[in-house]
Amino acid sequence: MSLRSTLTLTLLAGGLLAGPAYAQDVSPAELDRLAAERQEAIGPRDWGPPVDAAPEAQLMPLGGHVTCMSPRMAFEPVYAGPGSNTRQVGVAPPQLAVTTTTSGGWTRILRAYGKAAWIPTEDLQPWTSTTASAGTHCIVAGMRPSDGMILFSYPGA
Repeated sequence: MSLRSTLTLTLLAGGLLAGPAYAQDVSPAELDRLAAERQEAIGPRDWGPPVDAAPEAQLMPLGGHVTCMSPRMAFEPVYAGPGSNTRQVGVAPPQLAVTTTTSGGWTRILRAYGKAAWIPTEDLQPWTSTTASAGTHCIVAGMRPSDGMILFSYPGA
């Protein structure tokens, strides 16, 4: 038998013979004593002064009338122009910032940094919540200046 096999069998046998440890074996008073000893061993901690929450960044308005809608199916492709013969620039997220601009059965949507994309108008539907905690309405709140992300709000959430 090789040294590796012998070592493996020894470790396995040792694990089988050792009894399981149960948390119920220690009384609450003993746990408190152990915690106090541990706290004494590590000493006090200075986490520094409390940090104020970051101020709310002002959102940039998107301009024009923009509504919140959803695509009819997940991962609906969006295009650089109004037509499937243009370059596909991504897929539609569950909520879209939809403009009133249309062209030949296509509707213009806004993506990060206000960049436009196009989706077939027939593939849009009123906004539907993807989580149980979201409100009953979705409103396009604006664009966050720090990263260009389009933000939404959910009144009644």
